[in-house]
Amino acid sequence: MNEKLIITNIHVKTENGFNVLSGFLGNDYIYFRVPKEFQLHLSVEWFISVALLEAMATNRIIEVDSHTCVSAQLLEKLQEVQAVFSCWNPDLYLVEIQAKTSTKDSNFSAVGSFFSAGVDSSHTLIRHMDDISHLIMLRVFDMGDDQKSWNEHVSVQAAFASSLGKTLVPVETNARDWLDDKKIAWGFAHGLLLSAAGAALGLKRLYIASSHTYDYLLPWGSHALTDPIWSTESTKVIHDGAAHRRTEKTRNILQYPDIANNLKVCWNNIHRNCGTCSKCVRSMTAIYLLGGSAKSLPPLGSFKLLRAIRAKTDSTATSLEDLIFLAKEVNNERVLNILKAYYRKYQISKLWPMIDRVLLGGVFRRLYRRIKKPRWLTLRVTLRSPSRGDI
Repeated sequence: MNEKLIITNIHVKTENGFNVLSGFLGNDYIYFRVPKEFQLHLSVEWFISVALLEAMATNRIIEVDSHTCVSAQLLEKLQEVQAVFSCWNPDLYLVEIQAKTSTKDSNFSAVGSFFSAGVDSSHTLIRHMDDISHLIMLRVFDMGDDQKSWNEHVSVQAAFASSLGKTLVPVETNARDWLDDKKIAWGFAHGLLLSAAGAALGLKRLYIASSHTYDYLLPWGSHALTDPIWSTESTKVIHDGAAHRRTEKTRNILQYPDIANNLKVCWNNIHRNCGTCSKCVRSMTAIYLLGGSAKSLPPLGSFKLLRAIRAKTDSTATSLEDLIFLAKEVNNERVLNILKAYYRKYQISKLWPMIDRVLLGGVFRRLYRRIKKPRWLTLRVTLRSPSRGDI
């Protein structure tokens, strides 16, 4: 019989100025907390989202103690979520989730959207400005988020939200620390934490901004296939914006100066844009090609900066391709030629692994892994099976 990963002792309490939803995964304490002026609801869904990939990797049943009920609608569909994940990574098992269920509709009234002040979430805010009442900011994504920087970021974004008649809800959690400790890829796990948050936050609708478009639905934690499945009797989860390329989203944002001036896209800082990382340069390039401006980002002062957006993965290649389409559209030959050269170089780089796998039996792949020791090889759970390239 399979071992179990047991979720126990879920409760909500107020401590040190926060409302805290907490529980245990096995012997590990997991919490989600918000400032005490915001209510949290007793909900197990968030804990299931944290536990799911670990359970699938170790073939363990998830058992929820009998004091807490799971949405019957969600529990019925979680097998489908697992089916998607196991298609992406066949090393993952389909596992049973044992829990009491409830069909209760809590009749929530608030409508939330996860918000990082980036291009995707800002575009979703614009699209649903009249519907969204709360902007949810989750403290697990950004680099350099020491307490002082986080507090400053919260202060700035709370003022921004208020200026639009919205309420900012900052959420802190140790869930990412747990996932990192289990060596579960954050690019996989983050979407589950977003999708499962609605009931605990008391939302009747929850918008999650898309990362990729419908024609490039790569395996990714937040995904058009899986996000909506996390809907419950009380909360409808909506994956939003996948019909729009990021440059199209940027064009839309530039029509709203207050939102454009609030853009925060940086890899390196939590509350300001460095102007040199790949995400900053990607947005700066789009703004330059569109002939716009945003006070939050420096202008693209030198084309040498474009080196930052050279593609290294299929995901970053889609961003590069998007900028190529825009450069063609606005007839900027100089930028177009630079970007096309980077794109061709990436496509050529993909030929060598194919030749190595098909003609040489993967000898260079094994040598690369042995010498370079890429970080993803240290992970236990990734979006793709590490052995898939051996097929």
